[in-house]
Amino acid sequence: MVWPEIGVYVGSGASHSWTWFADIFERNSIYSVKFVDTSYIAQKGLDQVDALLVSGGDTFAIAEGLGQEGAQHLRNFIASGGVYIGSCAGAYLPLKSSRAPLNLFNFVTSRITNLTNNVPAPRKMAEKYCTQYGCQYIFHPVREAVMVRVVDGFSCTGDEIAAPLYGGPAMTASDDIEVLGVYSSFTRETEFLVDKTLADKTLIGNVAIARKRMGKGVLYLFGPHFEHPHYAAANRIVFEALCSGSYKQQPTRLMQDSCPDAWCNIRQIEKLRGEISNARIVALALERLPCHWPIGRKVYDPGKIRVFLEAIWSRIRTSEFEQYVSSVSSWEAEDLINSAQRVTTLLRNVKKISYMNEDATAEAEELFTYLKKLTADYLSIYFRIKANRLNVS
Repeated sequence: MVWPEIGVYVGSGASHSWTWFADIFERNSIYSVKFVDTSYIAQKGLDQVDALLVSGGDTFAIAEGLGQEGAQHLRNFIASGGVYIGSCAGAYLPLKSSRAPLNLFNFVTSRITNLTNNVPAPRKMAEKYCTQYGCQYIFHPVREAVMVRVVDGFSCTGDEIAAPLYGGPAMTASDDIEVLGVYSSFTRETEFLVDKTLADKTLIGNVAIARKRMGKGVLYLFGPHFEHPHYAAANRIVFEALCSGSYKQQPTRLMQDSCPDAWCNIRQIEKLRGEISNARIVALALERLPCHWPIGRKVYDPGKIRVFLEAIWSRIRTSEFEQYVSSVSSWEAEDLINSAQRVTTLLRNVKKISYMNEDATAEAEELFTYLKKLTADYLSIYFRIKANRLNVS
């Protein structure tokens, strides 16, 4: 099967959940993937992809990073036939809002049901369960797996599918959307962050999957993370949504390089792997400390660090070093090594400050910026290698 050219957003405001797209795409041998940021979109990079996927994070930071120019590029991309898939923060982004800079992205008139004037009392995770929104609050009634009844638009219509909810919206039906799925029930894994009666009222029966056709293209908005790699049935929703657009791009072709003398060597790849190992050791030690950091409108904890590092570590296998030598340039390898060394240094700084019970928020923010860049750069190379090998075979 020929898949569309896919852009996964990793820019300002994106958290760690975009790595889940990488996991499910690799599992299904989908390698026509680019990991794109705000500068890519500003430079009209969306002209080079068929689908843009935006996962979780800080919706305000995403909107601010893209700005008015990015909003217009996104609007043009969809109207000209592109597929937009937004889950969690990516679903909030195009919903109707009067708040700057979200009001640049009023593509869909649906409202959210998890918005309140009076913040409810938390049952747990008080640091994460709500976010101020002007004079109101967006609150997150539950976490972990919930059930969604698929009511239209997919091959599994009529089924109930489990998917995890980590702060994503419940939406109202509006005249400009098609309701494809609704929250139907909770599961044994569901964690209630507010009173269960309020959680029922906020979620059950409200929209979990929405679709809007805009020009020649289409938007899919997912409240839960259907891209989470532990939920194969939910992943199929993502794959079917991906294939609903018209492909504008030619399939990914084998990369050509006219300067084979510039390839990296095995020593460089070993050095990169060693540096990732160092970072993992420090990150594991940091997880034992009771700390978290408010960055923008999100709260990050040490466990998120290893999500990025494992996305690299799980793929940089010693048995496959040879494939890098014939596919990765020396300067690309050095850039990855330098970024990994910077991440390890920042990790040690955060750990040192946290051990002294001092505030490491500024250092943590810089750390996550470098972590995201390192992971996106590595995965871009990794998916390129896999696409090349697939084309050769």
